[in-house]
Amino acid sequence: MWSKEDNTWEPEENLDCPDLIAAYESQFEITTPSNSEDPDKAKRKNITEDNRARGFDRGLEPDRIIGATDASGELMFLMMWKNCKEADLVPANQVNVRCPEIVINYYENKKQWYCKETVIELD
Repeated sequence: MWSKEDNTWEPEENLDCPDLIAAYESQFEITTPSNSEDPDKAKRKNITEDNRARGFDRGLEPDRIIGATDASGELMFLMMWKNCKEADLVPANQVNVRCPEIVINYYENKKQWYCKETVIELD
């Protein structure tokens, strides 16, 4: 496992993973109720949205991994599902157990690895 010293922030224009960026940013979105909407109703709506099933709890068949992050302190994979356009961040320990072949395929097809100030090209 990598140490915290190996974590870096890259400018968005250097990255080619819009789905992973969107998933990461959505973790921090805060909705504010409009003046015409009851504030308690807005709170209930946000809680309901947060309680919806995610990852394997949705009962969908995994398709592929499109990205990975450990920004929350836990390794998470951004998973795409068969017959679904919405991706979910799923803990890597769940994905490793339930569909190891998808994890292996993700790592085998990874073209670049970023380490501190070095980019390692894999061929």
